[in-house]
Amino acid sequence: MKNLYKMDKLSAFGVVLISIFMTVIEMIVSDPNVSEMPQMGKWLKLLLYVVGAVVAFAIGYWLYTLLLRNNDNYKITLVVNMAIGLTIVALLITIIYLIAGKTDIWVNGIAGFLGFGTLAGLNWRFLDVPQSDKIKVSVLTGIWFILSLF
Repeated sequence: MKNLYKMDKLSAFGVVLISIFMTVIEMIVSDPNVSEMPQMGKWLKLLLYVVGAVVAFAIGYWLYTLLLRNNDNYKITLVVNMAIGLTIVALLITIIYLIAGKTDIWVNGIAGFLGFGTLAGLNWRFLDVPQSDKIKVSVLTGIWFILSLF
């Protein structure tokens, strides 16, 4: 796992794009109205999903960097951890929706618990910051999990 954090910025950008791509797929699959839309509506919906996924990732990253302002050498680790956690959430919700045909708070709760729990665990284990900052990051991850339920 340590080799994953020694990547360059372009590879980290690729990991972020994979996470955003999985989030967009999850949104498209879990929206039952997309198949009935006209072609222009589908493209606009796709654009909204892409913008929403990028903005959500950017806001989350900005909040984490706001908490870790006094530290250095954590940015690649944080990006990789966020990408892994959010990809797990999106993948689980997509799989559950394809099997069950619906999503609700239980699906979001279970997938979020596993994905954000992975994110919190990876941040706790691999972020090279003091323990007080790890606690702040864990609390922010918990708040993000609660907000993702709705």
